Amino acid sequence: MLSGGGARAAYEVGVLKSIFEGTCPAAKELPLPEVFCGSGAGAFNAAVICSRLPGQFPSPIGYLQSLWADEIPQEGRMRHNRVYRRRLDWLQFFDLPFMWRRPLKSWIQFFGDAALVLPELARRTGRALSGGGMASWLDLSIWHDISPMRRLITESVNLGVIRDGETDTRQKRILRVVATERGSGQPKIFTNAEFTEEVGYLAILASCALPVIFPAVTIQGKEYIYGGLVMQTPLQPAIDAGCDVIYVIHNEPKFDPRGDEPASALDAINRSITVALASAMERDLDARRRINALAEGFERIRQTTGVDPRAYLPDPGQYRRVVVHQFRPKRVLGGRGSFLNFSRENIEAAIAEGERDAANYDLSESIL
Repeated sequence: MLSGGGARAAYEVGVLKSIFEGTCPAAKELPLPEVFCGSGAGAFNAAVICSRLPGQFPSPIGYLQSLWADEIPQEGRMRHNRVYRRRLDWLQFFDLPFMWRRPLKSWIQFFGDAALVLPELARRTGRALSGGGMASWLDLSIWHDISPMRRLITESVNLGVIRDGETDTRQKRILRVVATERGSGQPKIFTNAEFTEEVGYLAILASCALPVIFPAVTIQGKEYIYGGLVMQTPLQPAIDAGCDVIYVIHNEPKFDPRGDEPASALDAINRSITVALASAMERDLDARRRINALAEGFERIRQTTGVDPRAYLPDPGQYRRVVVHQFRPKRVLGGRGSFLNFSRENIEAAIAEGERDAANYDLSESIL
């Protein structure tokens, strides 16, 4: 289970590396994972892994690590990373090496941004002055060009391999990507079969579309946004897929309500969302503990009486014992504001920390 978290999702690469290489205590003597569920940047990680064929070089985790460490921090000789580009970047004109390499493209891009941004700002100002309120000014997605992310997804994800993954007899690669339907707030879970040329790339992009920061994505007439709003760590889709051992990888440490006061309004909003998502995840894990206890009780009844109570339940498959291993950093990765910090230094540090935490995982923390 791979959660969202922007640049902090590089932590997942380190944990996955330890799991796939067998250095994680929770993964020793177990087969490689077959089901990958993700939201946000975790959806991208899951899709990349499911795009690799068994025995293909580089390995799924090796390829994913190369994307994060070598490709994502910067796109070629451009000033931006391979996730987003800031529009109207006037500081580029003071970057002499960059202007020397791309003099014409820099001016064309800048004036293209102005043609897009300025009319929108004028419309927002008009609505505000006419009594429409200032809410539209809170939408910062107009300032972020996500075409680099589109290119990254299309270049690194193989839709045909994903579609065949659920029925591959060599090694299953079941993929579940979560997005949130805008307006209704209902989760949309994209399965392997839905990763068509029309939908597949957009599904990943939609799962990463953090409200306010990135624009919503339209798929077959409906708008979708960040999947982490409804399933930050999508546990239930994995259980529905028949998993008995689940690795849940968070990118945020356990929330400490005694921490420092928020430094800004944006920091306060971020902390509020973190609390809400953490509470939802804890409820899911508590429910799993209770179901595990029920499953053990049902098994004792079956052994004693010969009657399995699950046969009388509407969904007996849900009442089975599932082991859940949680991995999460001990601190906020990269510090405050690192959610969009795709620098090479920040990403490499997160990968190293994930690998170290997984290798030192304490089995007593598992939910049995």
